[in-house]
Amino acid sequence: MHKDTEIDQESKQNISKSTDLQVIKYDLNDIEKLRVRQSNQYSDMKPVIRVGESTFGVTGDISFISGLPKAGKSTITRFMIATALMKEVPESCDTISIRSEYCKGRKVIYLDTEQNPSDTKKMINSILEISGLKQEPENLIVLNLRECNHSENMDYLKTLFHYYNDAYLWIIDGVTDFLPSANDETASNEIIRYLMKMSSQNDTCIVCLIHENGGGSNGKMRGHIGSESARKCQGAISIKYEEEKKVHSITSTFLRNSKRIDPIYWHFNEKGKPVSCSAEIIEKIEKLSEDKDLSKKYEYVQILDEVYKNIKGVGLQSDELKRQISIHAPKPKTSISKDGIRKRNDRLFEGITKSTLLRIEDEKRDGIEKKIYYYESPNPELKF
Repeated sequence: MHKDTEIDQESKQNISKSTDLQVIKYDLNDIEKLRVRQSNQYSDMKPVIRVGESTFGVTGDISFISGLPKAGKSTITRFMIATALMKEVPESCDTISIRSEYCKGRKVIYLDTEQNPSDTKKMINSILEISGLKQEPENLIVLNLRECNHSENMDYLKTLFHYYNDAYLWIIDGVTDFLPSANDETASNEIIRYLMKMSSQNDTCIVCLIHENGGGSNGKMRGHIGSESARKCQGAISIKYEEEKKVHSITSTFLRNSKRIDPIYWHFNEKGKPVSCSAEIIEKIEKLSEDKDLSKKYEYVQILDEVYKNIKGVGLQSDELKRQISIHAPKPKTSISKDGIRKRNDRLFEGITKSTLLRIEDEKRDGIEKKIYYYESPNPELKF
């Protein structure tokens, strides 16, 4: 009888821990640990890396540097690491507007998953040259993980966070190399959550490098991990090489608690060293950008004039507008694949719908609320 009573009590406990057949894993004490109260004490997130006049990296959070291959992402990280090792940065030291706060002897860790070890060594030499150090400091930890697979990389990362839990700054060059695939949703979510946890738990700043999608993606980071990163990070900057202008640029795609970065331009001098562009060069760059914007707007006007000239004030739904743009888009000057034409037309549609040339109205068509695009040509000879 006593044994039956014990079984009944155990059954009741199991039932009390479940709701709709789901086991309740946490009690109210666990919930209380997550509760944010006005009286709670938290460490303030302190600026670690500034780009221009804006704060890019902070303690207790993660940030991202994106760019196409060879855009200059690794060059940017050299200055982040070098200035973190410098107690004072002389005015004569051109850091292309990148400044990290002094690490005060705490460890600065750089993980390279992409370059050959000999290139990683060259990067160390470049960091020492920028920082004015004659020999590698003990608190600079550089590892090359190029020969490791994603699973090994992840194991090493967890080991490093365990042993170097007091590190000041982490640079992870090639964050997608810690995943089976950049589009692996589960693994992407897990590593972002893990890095967020490590940054706050260790009160450290973590900066990850990631490639961007090609084809005019406007700084969109690659894969599902890129999308997840954009939602969760403290800051994200995009590095580009602008072929037409023969310069590299830094722009912000997102900064959580700081103003956007005015474009920063730099180039490699005759000795192969990165240097800031002069005021004269920047003026020419900005003039070129204005001319390009005007040229693009002129192209949009030409297309829209053709699209709307026979419909006399009628608005178009999104799908029809996109189809008409593809019909009236200028023919490519060189041979291009069908996929290339499709991507070009997609970019035209996106640019045109984001321009100020169209007016958008919400209207009911076939009983459904839809966005309708209207156009009034700036060309006085064309009256729609």
